Amino acid sequence: MARRNKLPASPSLLPTSVVVDLIRYEKNLLHFFSATNEFQQTRRIKKDVMRDGHVVTVVAEFRGSEYGLPTTADRDKFMAFLKIINEDRTLGGTISNPVHFSGYRMIQELGVARTGDIYAEIFRWGQRMVDTSIMSTQIVYLASKKKYSDDTFHVFNNFRRSGLSDMKDENREEGYEVELAPWFIDNLNQRFVMAEDFNAYKLLKRPISKGVFGFLHVVFQASGGKPIEKDYEDLCCELGVKAYLHVSKIKQTLGLALDELVSIKYLSKWDIHSRVMKKGYKIRLEAGSGLMNFINKNSGNRRPLAANIDDERALNESEVAAMKALNDQGVLPDRAKTLVQTYGPERVLDIVDYQSSQIKGKASRVQNPAGLIIFSLENNLPIPVSFVTTRLRKEVQNKAKAADELRQRDAELRIAYAESKDARLEEEFAKRFTPSELRAKVQEIILEHGKSDEIFKRVTLEQRQQIALQLIKKEIRDEIGFPSLEEWVLGQTQFSLF
Repeated sequence: MARRNKLPASPSLLPTSVVVDLIRYEKNLLHFFSATNEFQQTRRIKKDVMRDGHVVTVVAEFRGSEYGLPTTADRDKFMAFLKIINEDRTLGGTISNPVHFSGYRMIQELGVARTGDIYAEIFRWGQRMVDTSIMSTQIVYLASKKKYSDDTFHVFNNFRRSGLSDMKDENREEGYEVELAPWFIDNLNQRFVMAEDFNAYKLLKRPISKGVFGFLHVVFQASGGKPIEKDYEDLCCELGVKAYLHVSKIKQTLGLALDELVSIKYLSKWDIHSRVMKKGYKIRLEAGSGLMNFINKNSGNRRPLAANIDDERALNESEVAAMKALNDQGVLPDRAKTLVQTYGPERVLDIVDYQSSQIKGKASRVQNPAGLIIFSLENNLPIPVSFVTTRLRKEVQNKAKAADELRQRDAELRIAYAESKDARLEEEFAKRFTPSELRAKVQEIILEHGKSDEIFKRVTLEQRQQIALQLIKKEIRDEIGFPSLEEWVLGQTQFSLF
C-alpha cells in the first residue's frame, strides 16, 4: 500500500501545481449526486438522445429514503472511495466483494480534520448509497452486455461498520465493509469509467462546481476540445439544482461556479446567450488548459485534443492556410491565430469558403466581411447542405485517386456521416415550419438581432435572412443530439467491416 502523508490539522487549499491524483469514475453515475447539499428524496432526468440513427427517450429517476438522496458532500466521499478501491485494484488486479476500508484512510483522502463527526458522516453516506435506487429507462449502460437497461439499480447493496472503537477523534479506529452491486463491480472491472483528477476536484468549494466538474470531461472529450453549448434548464435538471429565469440570478449561482472552474483552468471562459426558437438561455463553455492537458494525458486518445488557449508551437500546413484565408478577408493576424486554434483549420477554411462565396460581387454592400466570418465561427453556424466547400471537394477528389484503401474508406465514412446528419437536420427543419411560419420566424430573429448585433446592420437583407435561417438550423441541430461518429458507424451495416 502506498505511503500516506501526515494528515493536516485542518482543511487547506491545495496549490494549483499539485500533481495529478488519478481516479476512475463510473460513467453511469455522472448525475447520481445532486450538485447541492439540500435535502431531496426524489429526482428525475428525462431527455431525448440519438442512438443507431433513432431518437430514444431515456429516463433516470432517483429515489431515496428518510436519509435523502446523495448530495455534494456524498460525492466527495464517493470520490475518495473510488480512489481507495482503484488503488487496491492496482495491487489485486480486479475489484471484488466485499470492499473494506478504514475511516482513517477515507479521512486522509478527503483531507479533512479527524473528528467524531466525520465518522458519523461516513456512516450516513454509506446508508444513503444503499438506500438510493436508480430507475433506469435505457440510461444505465451494462458494459459486459453492451446494452442499455430498463431496470432498478443500487450502487451499494450493503454497508456496515466492521470495527468500532470507543476512543475519540485522533485515536479512533473504525472500519467499514461495502458490498457493491454486481453491475457496478462489473462496469468498474470492464473499465466503463472516465479519468478524473481528485486533487483538482478538491480545489473546488462550490457544490455546483463539483457537479459540473465531471460533465466537462464528457462534453469536451466528445467535442474534441471545441467550445460547446448547453441548454441552461437541461443542465440544471441534470445537476439537480433550481433553474432561474433571470440572467442576474444565473450569474449569481451557476456563474460563480463556472468562475471557480475558470480559476483552476478547467474552463477558459463561459457566457450566457438567449435561445433563438424558445424562451430560455444556453450556456457556452470553452475548455481550459488544465482540463485539456489532463484529458490528453489520461484519456487514451491517440490524437491530442485542441485546448482553447494560446499555442506557441509552430503552426502546421493546414493551420497556416487557414490563417492566410482569414488574413485575406481582413482578419488581423493575432485574432486569426486564436480562431484557428479554437475552431480548427478545417472549420475555418469551410466558413471562409462559404461566406466568401456569399459576398462575392457584393463587396460594396458588405462593409465588414471579416466580421461576418468571425460571427459565423463564434456562433457555430451550419453551412447549407447544398454548398460543397473547396476543402470537401478536394477531399472527394483525393479520395478517388488515393491508393490507400483504408484512408479512402475513412473519407467515405465521414462524408456519409456528414450527409446523414445533414439529411436528418433538413428533415427535422421541414417538419417544424410551414412556409408562412418560417418567414415569420426569420423576420423575428432579424428584428431581435438587428437591435444589438452590429453585423446585421452591415449586411444586405438577403444575408440577414440567410444568417437567421442558419441560427434556426443550429438550434434544431443542437436539440436533435446527433450520435458520435463511432456510435453512428455501429448502426450502419455497410461499414460493419471497417
